[in-house]
Amino acid sequence: MEYEKLKDTLLAEVDSGLKFARSLDSTAEVEIYLLFRNQSSIKISQGTVEANDGIVAGTAVRVAKDQCVSFSSSSGVSADRIKLSIQEALSSLKAVSVKDERFQGFLDPMRQGREGAFSADILSVSTDDLIRASQQLAKDATSAEEKIMAQSECGVDWGGFAIGNSRGVQKASTSASNYCQVYSMVVKGDERRAAYTYDVTRERLFDTKGLGEQATKEAISLLGAEKLDITAEMPTLWVPKAAASYVLSSLAQSANGRAVVEGLSPISERVGEKIADKQFTILDDGQNPASLGTQAVDHEGHPQGKTPIIQKGELKSFLFDSYYSRAFKTDSTGNCSRGGGPFGATLPFESSPGISSTSLEVAPGSKSEDKLITSIDGKAVMIVDMPAGIFHSSVATGEFSAVAASVFLIENGEKIGSIKPVAVSGSFYKGFEQLREVGSDIERTPWGVTIPSLVFDGFTIVG
Repeated sequence: MEYEKLKDTLLAEVDSGLKFARSLDSTAEVEIYLLFRNQSSIKISQGTVEANDGIVAGTAVRVAKDQCVSFSSSSGVSADRIKLSIQEALSSLKAVSVKDERFQGFLDPMRQGREGAFSADILSVSTDDLIRASQQLAKDATSAEEKIMAQSECGVDWGGFAIGNSRGVQKASTSASNYCQVYSMVVKGDERRAAYTYDVTRERLFDTKGLGEQATKEAISLLGAEKLDITAEMPTLWVPKAAASYVLSSLAQSANGRAVVEGLSPISERVGEKIADKQFTILDDGQNPASLGTQAVDHEGHPQGKTPIIQKGELKSFLFDSYYSRAFKTDSTGNCSRGGGPFGATLPFESSPGISSTSLEVAPGSKSEDKLITSIDGKAVMIVDMPAGIFHSSVATGEFSAVAASVFLIENGEKIGSIKPVAVSGSFYKGFEQLREVGSDIERTPWGVTIPSLVFDGFTIVG
């Protein structure tokens, strides 16, 4: 399919599918979701090239009657595939005997949101372009004197989806993005240290310049790690990559409407209360043109919006789709997703609708990374990458325990040097209350979080 005609093509298929569904059963509610994405990527690891170039396309159908709901999906978006999915969903509905008391029907027609930024240059990126860019990244990463093992990857992704239902919703949205990333591992004796850098964007073509050298420089800086040999509560400085994982594994889960309605979130009844330091403000902006997650509508046809979650420490609202917003007696925030979450899903059309953030944005503070470091008295730990196990925390309690492999010691306002992996544990919720500083070094990460460095008190470090 051509990008320029994608929305019209998908919407035409949705309309035909709805007419077919009505001809089979005019009393049932029907929802049809069509996805089409063109994806290409090149990965180079130690000279070995791995190429992926293809299309992900699929159909998902939900059918409802008398508060009973069925779901069916299939690959492809042809008329035959759509009809097959409709027939399977209607057939499955006959076997559903348990009513969903919360279900109040599919989404009613609403206005359209706006699309995100788009660079037509992305559509012209070829596989050869990706190979050359990946080769350059790997070459730049291995140009140092040390023994370096590099892995580079570049890719492009463009496409869109359409959603329609028997209540009159017929919406579509498109997007396009491209990325490059490089992972550099430096080997010195028995020691191996790694770092990675990236550029992910939808507004322009990705830029590889300096990324390979930066990844290798960061990996080299981690060499010579000393054992901390301390178990103590101490401040922790989470740079943007690490801070993004902190927010995704905590607030992105506890502010999720499903966790709120089902009583899993401990903040479900705290709207209007102070749950974080006054320095902390975070919102989910599904209409920021530069954000990768920005769409005109969410995956049930509701316009994506701009939702404040915490404002100057005060809990303002949660993220909802239409199903859980009705159960909570509020409005949808346009956060319905299919196979959502920070790392997405390979085949989103195989997932029934859920809730996820679109683009979490933390308001920056006034201090640079260097000033955050100099403001710390005594010992502290600086975490520069996603700690392993950070996503295995409990939403209900907020308790977590993770291992930070890329770490530096800070002592009396000075970055001393790298230390061997440490365990960091505590409570996410207490962490937000004991937030010490918010940096100005804001960064847009590939995982749907734009965030600066954060400094917390109260976590236990075991070195």
